[in-house]
Amino acid sequence: MSPIAKTYSPVVRSKTRDGKLTGAALVGVNSILLGWTLDPNLDRGNLLGFGIRRTDYDLEEGMMIRAEWFYGNKRFSHQMDMDYGPSISTYSAPLQRFSWADYTVSHNRSYMYEIFPFWGDPRDFDREEPLRLYVRPSAPHEGDWGIYTNRGVTATLAYQERFKSVNPQDSEDAQKWLSRGLKESLLDVIKAAGSGDGLHIAIYEFEDNDVAEALSKAAKRGVDVQVVFHAKEGDNTREENLKMIHAHELDDHVFPREKPLNISHNKFLVYLKQGKPHTVWTGTCNFTFAGFYLQTNMALQLSHAPTAQAYETYHQLLKSDPDCGGRNNPNKALIEEIISDAEKALNRVNWKVNFSPVSRDHLLDYSAEAIRKAKSAVFLSTPFGLDKMLLDALAANSEQIVEYGLCNTTARKKVEALNTRYTRFFTPSRLESYMGRQWDAQAFGNHKIHAKTLVTDPWSDNPTIIIGTGNFSDEACRRNDENFLVIQGDQRLAAIVSTEFIRMWEHYKNRHFINTIYAKRKASRAEELAQMLLDSDGSWSNTAYRETARSYKFREREVFAGME
Repeated sequence: MSPIAKTYSPVVRSKTRDGKLTGAALVGVNSILLGWTLDPNLDRGNLLGFGIRRTDYDLEEGMMIRAEWFYGNKRFSHQMDMDYGPSISTYSAPLQRFSWADYTVSHNRSYMYEIFPFWGDPRDFDREEPLRLYVRPSAPHEGDWGIYTNRGVTATLAYQERFKSVNPQDSEDAQKWLSRGLKESLLDVIKAAGSGDGLHIAIYEFEDNDVAEALSKAAKRGVDVQVVFHAKEGDNTREENLKMIHAHELDDHVFPREKPLNISHNKFLVYLKQGKPHTVWTGTCNFTFAGFYLQTNMALQLSHAPTAQAYETYHQLLKSDPDCGGRNNPNKALIEEIISDAEKALNRVNWKVNFSPVSRDHLLDYSAEAIRKAKSAVFLSTPFGLDKMLLDALAANSEQIVEYGLCNTTARKKVEALNTRYTRFFTPSRLESYMGRQWDAQAFGNHKIHAKTLVTDPWSDNPTIIIGTGNFSDEACRRNDENFLVIQGDQRLAAIVSTEFIRMWEHYKNRHFINTIYAKRKASRAEELAQMLLDSDGSWSNTAYRETARSYKFREREVFAGME
């Protein structure tokens, strides 16, 4: 019987018996990132690449369920005329890279990944002893923290293969697949509240029928429902929110936030058990169809009374609709006091909660500090902006730091200058077809990146995670109603957020490459096919081992293999 992993570990490291091949798995809930590296002293002249085989195990019995090889798109020249289809098994056509990710795992199973080095001639190669990594994914909720990430982004090959061009508004199955537990986690908290309990919410966009209906039913069974919502006069969001409120007869349970300095941008729920703050559900997701299903979003669920109390105190302040304008406005001082009290209450745990608006750049200060202290990697999802403070921190970092980022097209110009050495930022882009296949389902909206997250050094013992409603801008600190958490040393959360970030980053990196290199000049079918060819020797690996090549692949190979 194989020595399967029955417990969760955020980072799993291993090496072959001869020490030639070492690697690591960064383990999330739905996604696992594999990285590996060969001894740099080895002659790689006839290294053809790596095949990967995954074996699934039953957790209770430890019995093997199935074993299968991963598939790629590239193949050797002698395989081009063979009928393998659009993808080909890495059993016969290895991957010519040093990392791979699996986005199809379940916490109810255990897995063994075997990474086989291929050497020799493409027609007659040898597979050497594999590197073996034994992992079990995390459950969505373990200990204090639950974390939920939707799939988002209908413009993916995976969506197209399952649902063709079906609009997700017309398919409950598509909605469930896209949500992947995120919306369900919110509805579960609402449905669990009974008579004498409370559900206190602060939300920017309140436009989802299911959430509104669940709150209406909760109110009717005796739950104290209080919804603070963005209601600035003349704002279309106000009108959409009011439509949903009226439609579900929630008028007696809402508190319009009419006087924010800019926008009331929160997205959180406090569950009060028999009047006492018990659980917080928060994150980056508005209560909208796009938020739950189309955009990339995350939610945190934390059952921790002091944290819930901090959010409840903040909620009650917002409920009074304070006018935060003016330099000497006492409401600003009150919010600062709430933040101070919250931090004092949480000084024995490894996270801090922060609220806005305040008279300092707390989100930017924390983020810049985390970037400056990074030792191996910075992963940053910044949808609508990147403040100069963070741009400067990224630019000033050691060249040895891998800095990967995602932003929407509105921030493209700001990050273009960053894309040198080991720093790579990408934005969403359409990909109608490639390699003779339709890739995109209908786009269903423009902005795809909505998670506001920062992770540093996820392979280390002391990662930093920042997540919340605030975009990385001064407005998120000084003018908007916002909340965010700074979490230190939580390897599980760092691994989950990082693996989901890499899922999206790889997705848009590939689109950028294809669109930039081929689509703009309308590559011929012959040119497309040429890109499917694997190298017939080890030359493909040179950029990953030659630091002077200035390729991001050099440092990525080391960091993703767990060398930090």
